[in-house]
Amino acid sequence: MAIYRFKILWEENENVERTILIKSHQTFLDFFHILIKSLELPIDNNTSASFFISDEYWDKHQEITLKEQDIQKDEKLMSKTKIASLIEQPRQRFVFIYDEKLQLTFLIELMKIERDSAFSANEELPKITSSKNKIPKRRKTKQNITHPNMSNKNINPATLSDDEIDKIIYQSMQNKNLTKEDLLNGDTESLIQSNNNKNNLRDELNSDIEHEELEDEENDHPFDEDNDIFDENDFDENNYYDETNNN
Repeated sequence: MAIYRFKILWEENENVERTILIKSHQTFLDFFHILIKSLELPIDNNTSASFFISDEYWDKHQEITLKEQDIQKDEKLMSKTKIASLIEQPRQRFVFIYDEKLQLTFLIELMKIERDSAFSANEELPKITSSKNKIPKRRKTKQNITHPNMSNKNINPATLSDDEIDKIIYQSMQNKNLTKEDLLNGDTESLIQSNNNKNNLRDELNSDIEHEELEDEENDHPFDEDNDIFDENDFDENNYYDETNNN
């Protein structure tokens, strides 16, 4: 029996690192639980998570899901899939995605395959052998923020366009109402601090939209007939420009 040594990095900040030892015959569900423990992630009956077989570019391929109800096609189930069955190369890679709302992504790489004889018979595996830095806590619940193009109406952030979200975040950071830590924590509540800030954001976004609409109108009418420098007499019977008529 072999012992796998895996290195785990958080995709958003590779300074968050874990090293885990796990037996080859243990399942991805065992792997899941030791990852949750090492990363101090919350877990309940609504938790969703998946492993993906990956390649050197960290592309996601075969999925190994936590819950049987999530299986739709050829996905595998963590509890029924041994880790050894999906080790295809010496530096095998996996991608682990925790929670469909938080979308925390971790990069997992097999660093070494060791003999079980190198470990004590009483040693419990899987186990964490090293841990560097923690993940900031995030809110799982989606929060409502004020839509810049609607007065005094709260809507789900999912209904905002990417451009509107970017403008809200940019303006809030400019006004020092939003910090980098807020972004990392997914703290949308601090985006809008006061009614004045709401109005400023709304006015600025509406101004940008009006400006974009004006540009679109100008593009729709690039040629203004009132400013036409040519007269009908400047063209001959075949509609070619006749310089002699312009003298």
